Amino acid sequence: MGANRFMILIGLLLYGTIIQAQNSFQCEVLDSLSGQPLIGVNVYLVQLDKGTATDLDGRAMLDGIPDGRFQIRFSYLGFKTIERSFSFPLQRPDGRIQIVMAEESESLDEVVVSSSRTNARIEALPVKVEVLGQEEMDEESTLVPGGIGSILGDLSIITIQRVNAINGNDVIRMQGLDARYTQILRDGLPLYGGFSGSLGVLSIPPLDLKQVEIIKGSASTLYGGGAIGGLINFISKTPGREPTTTMVLNGTTLGEGNINLFTSANHQKLGYTFFTGANLKPARDINKDGFAEVPFDASFTMHPRIFVNLGSKTDLNIGFTGTYNRRKGGDLEAIKFQPTLKHPFLQTEEAIRALVDLQFHHQHNQQSWTVKSAGTVFDRTVDQTGFHFQGRQVNTFTEANDLITWANQSLVIGGNLTTESFQLGRSDEVPFDSYHFVVPGIFAQDDWQFTPHLSLESGVRWDHHNVYGSFLLPRISFYYRPSEAVSIRLAYGTGYKAPSLFDVAEPSPYLLPVARGLLPERSGGFNADANWSALLGDALGITLNQALYLTNIRNANVLVTSPIDQTIQIVNNEGAVRSYGTDTYIQMDYHGLELYFGFNYTDAFREENGEKVNLAFNPKIKISDVIAYELGDTWRMGIESSFSGRQYVDNNKRVPNFWFWAAMVERKFNFGSLVLNCENVFDARQSNFGPLVTTSGGIPSYNDLWMPVEGRVINLALRIKA
Repeated sequence: MGANRFMILIGLLLYGTIIQAQNSFQCEVLDSLSGQPLIGVNVYLVQLDKGTATDLDGRAMLDGIPDGRFQIRFSYLGFKTIERSFSFPLQRPDGRIQIVMAEESESLDEVVVSSSRTNARIEALPVKVEVLGQEEMDEESTLVPGGIGSILGDLSIITIQRVNAINGNDVIRMQGLDARYTQILRDGLPLYGGFSGSLGVLSIPPLDLKQVEIIKGSASTLYGGGAIGGLINFISKTPGREPTTTMVLNGTTLGEGNINLFTSANHQKLGYTFFTGANLKPARDINKDGFAEVPFDASFTMHPRIFVNLGSKTDLNIGFTGTYNRRKGGDLEAIKFQPTLKHPFLQTEEAIRALVDLQFHHQHNQQSWTVKSAGTVFDRTVDQTGFHFQGRQVNTFTEANDLITWANQSLVIGGNLTTESFQLGRSDEVPFDSYHFVVPGIFAQDDWQFTPHLSLESGVRWDHHNVYGSFLLPRISFYYRPSEAVSIRLAYGTGYKAPSLFDVAEPSPYLLPVARGLLPERSGGFNADANWSALLGDALGITLNQALYLTNIRNANVLVTSPIDQTIQIVNNEGAVRSYGTDTYIQMDYHGLELYFGFNYTDAFREENGEKVNLAFNPKIKISDVIAYELGDTWRMGIESSFSGRQYVDNNKRVPNFWFWAAMVERKFNFGSLVLNCENVFDARQSNFGPLVTTSGGIPSYNDLWMPVEGRVINLALRIKA
């Protein structure tokens, strides 16, 4: 009996020791920016291979931890992974440890979605915003250094259209609508409209950009009625904590050469950035028909900015952008030498753009005041066989706004003044003349966070156009986040587009002025999307987004050519213009392997005489996919492709479907990197389906362009960073 009691006593002591050695760990995980709890954070005890996830209150608990020192890893999609060491038993075994996690972007520069004006986290915005960040801009600066069009075209909802076969000018289409319904901003300044938006907008070098923000659908409240199909805001780089200098040298199999340089520094209360770049592309006749599919293109850009810190909460920046662009298109012999009787057709263009901008920002308690002003001069000269044209547009934009924030609410109120003046210069006689638009506007937008999971954004704008009168533009959107991984948005907005001659047409001796009585375009647009983001396991990040949209435009401006005298005039379409569709994409990231797949279906059409006429140059089906793999700090490689299907041209004729493929490999070094890239790997060209040009007496007639014409292009780029 004594022995039994002794064994029971030993057992109790051992059991007590085991119980004592089984510790628990309790934590609460918060967002470093908002202080809100993070739901679904992976809490993983490394040595014991056991883990859990935070609940709706951002809390988690791990049981059964023996005595000793252990590593616990906290990981969450979009946030920097934290790994901390804890000794068990803890000093306060019953206490809850607070863990604060920062977004991945905070390890470099915080990504602020400036287009929203509220500086909210991108995941919490009631409006769906896609951001191409610094990493994408750095990559694109070596793949296609001369412009930003290529990377935008990788998104399934965007189509880059070649609108001029002679000068090679490209534009952006969103949701299947004409390019004029997509508003283009540079650092929040809408200065690319009318005549100044007719050439070279997509020639902004990626090396000069910090990020690109894309808003799908109406964004009229803050930026005016023109953002009907969407808005794209190009954000320039700002000086970082350390001085930096980057140079990119590039050459292509088309003979194109690019040299771009960016440098920046910050000295106490004064900082600067400076970009300069030059591009030279010779004319090339790819299909050997005697006419250049690739026009001669020479350009130079300079963009210095100065940043002044006027106090802990006050700053000022002033910038200047100057660009010069010269293009020559037409008969290849005429381009290389000069026009002759046998080779008479040549079009030469020169464009000069000069922009000065100023932005002032001051923060006081819960208020943030911003004043920004800019002016731009755009001068374009066109010399074509039998026609000479010169015009100048002067745009100005000035805005003052106040952002007021409370615990669960933010309000932006402000006003702006936009002017647009076109002056006809020394030109051959043309029917159209100069014009002058003045548009003052006031706006208010309120973001109200009802609960941690539900918010409402409502806004209204009032504009008064000196020619076309007043416009009231309401907008509303809902945001619901049932869990940390899932978010749902619903939005409706209105817009307008005042008739502007060069939004619709190119300068021509047959182009008539805007007729009296022409009505402005008016729109209503609905957008919805559901987003799911999660970190599966310890390394697989995945995002799935499903979007739906519908846009209706009344009084659409369309071009009509008279069969009698070939004059071209803008008229209001009798029926509505409609665009509806769905956009789906999935992104995955696993140990350096990145995947993107996007599918877009857009049916865009106008009603004409009771019939449905498809909008030209809109692929109803577009598929985009990207596979990229990064091997440590040494190699990066990628393949991307896109499919364009069920596309129509102006005569409502369907054209063939096609695929476009590209591939790249990058070798990284301590000083920078070397990139070999191939665009259009399988040489998809429109000339494979028929002639691009027909001639009569040496004067060409160009067919509509609906797919690439340059053929396969290989480039080698050297990136040097100091």
